[in-house]
Amino acid sequence: MTVNTTANTARTTSVPAASAPRVIVVGAGGAGLAAAIEAAAEGAHVVLVTKAVYEHARHRWASAGGCTWKTHAFNAAVAPDDSVAAHIEDTLAGGAYAGDEDIVRTLCEGALGLVEWLEGLGLRFEKSGDGRFATRPFGGNGAPRAVHLEDRLGFHIQRVLGERLARLVQEGRVEVRSGLRAMEILLDADGAVRGLEVLSVESLEILEIAADSVILADGGGTSMYAPSAASTDKTCDGLALGLRAGAEAIDMEYVQFHPTGLASDVPTYDGMPVEEAVRFDGATLLNRDGERFMLRYDPLGEQATRDKVSRGAYREIMEGRGFPDATVRLDLGACAHVVPERYPALYERLCLIRPGFGSAADASVLAVRPTAHFLMGGLRIDSTARTTIPGLYAAGETAGGAHGANRLGGNGLSEALVFGRIAGRHAAALSAGTGLREQHIRVTGPYRMDVSPDGACPEALLQLLRREMYFKAGPIRTARDLLAMTDTVAALEERREKLDIASGPRAAGQVQTCLDLENLLLASRLIVESALLREESRGAHHREDFPSTAARITGNAVVHDSGKLAWKPVRRGGARPSDAVAEHRR
Repeated sequence: MTVNTTANTARTTSVPAASAPRVIVVGAGGAGLAAAIEAAAEGAHVVLVTKAVYEHARHRWASAGGCTWKTHAFNAAVAPDDSVAAHIEDTLAGGAYAGDEDIVRTLCEGALGLVEWLEGLGLRFEKSGDGRFATRPFGGNGAPRAVHLEDRLGFHIQRVLGERLARLVQEGRVEVRSGLRAMEILLDADGAVRGLEVLSVESLEILEIAADSVILADGGGTSMYAPSAASTDKTCDGLALGLRAGAEAIDMEYVQFHPTGLASDVPTYDGMPVEEAVRFDGATLLNRDGERFMLRYDPLGEQATRDKVSRGAYREIMEGRGFPDATVRLDLGACAHVVPERYPALYERLCLIRPGFGSAADASVLAVRPTAHFLMGGLRIDSTARTTIPGLYAAGETAGGAHGANRLGGNGLSEALVFGRIAGRHAAALSAGTGLREQHIRVTGPYRMDVSPDGACPEALLQLLRREMYFKAGPIRTARDLLAMTDTVAALEERREKLDIASGPRAAGQVQTCLDLENLLLASRLIVESALLREESRGAHHREDFPSTAARITGNAVVHDSGKLAWKPVRRGGARPSDAVAEHRR
């Protein structure tokens, strides 16, 4: 039996557009807002599309927020004894020299400009008594270079960006379209962007928005894993859109796990990262025997880079030295007295989670485990944020190349804002010369999903995917586990075509979950097959069966061609990928 899920009604509408060239921005986080603001400043008419319920006046997301507002600092070489050159070297070294040098240079140079830009929008960073910027250390940075405002910098950045966006909306230079999910990049006969197809998440109507260029800044996300620090609406939509349109992706094997994700029975808090900086203030990691185990894995102990600390904690758990709930412990006892002042947002959360935090020794000890946190890979861009498709740009976690094999703490927010601004400027400049004539939004009909029920619900398949990805493609990998995961992904892809979809009021929500599953399965396949092809250990990608790091650095880009994945070597040359995946399928 076939179940058809459609909208109740379909209509045709036309919304007059401004005479200015049109730029579509997908995503309302830091990268998306920065892109929209810069594109509007360059004279473009911007349509900001978000599938969440976004209210720029109140800074509220229905999904409980993206990455930017949760981030408490970003890297910029503002200190007198620091330099952009040092930031570049730390970023390249921290990424095991797998990053794109042009993109890294653009990131680190642009981070300095962010400070002045944000201050011009009304943000006030924390400063020391002598008027210099206060900075905090993060793992892998040779100097403390994370500028901050308490531990709520991201929230305040979203506030000032939202206020600027609100003014642009009032001026008619930006229009915000909430509750629309990007479905397809529309291309002209020459393969260049001509617009975007979107889906109303409530009515299930399909709309087409004409545009000269599209910026994908939807946030990527690691929600194909559990636990994950990503909010639930971060489902790799932009990555999937770009791939299906013919853009290249790169570095998909590199997935960052935050070493201290909170373990909680409350879904809101489960996977929430406990700020890295507290480990520099004296917090220590302990196994069930009370041993401070990280010193066995790296002389820097808890202050090593995120990939090393994550692997240490993961290994303790997998080898039976963790606690029965598959966790280790983060002991904040040595720094509990500074948490209320230095990390007030963290303190507020900890007081909710652990009543009496700081007043009793056991209340300062948290159950933590490595948590999927960030995709270093994404759509392949150049230093202008342009993908391999004319008119298509990407910024933030949707894009790859800036972080190499491991992202330094503090570089994620820098990257999102730097490349969001760059994407906005270049997309507007491109759009100004295209001469788009069709500038309206129209509804083309209802969305239709054809499935043959087999008794499974999409939520159950998502839970299975997330559990299997964590244990088979997590911080420590082997060919056996990765090959088993390719079979799991293939089986889930087949089952995705045969689901029980609810009717009535629940239909729209389940359609969204099905689309989440489809995009996360594609991203998972890219991660797993990329991990199989990289027969070495580098940064966050650790192969237990190939523990050494190769002397020669190679990168491999992937394209989605007629439903199949095709690979090619890029950047620093190198041999073609191994035949591990193809051999397994034969």
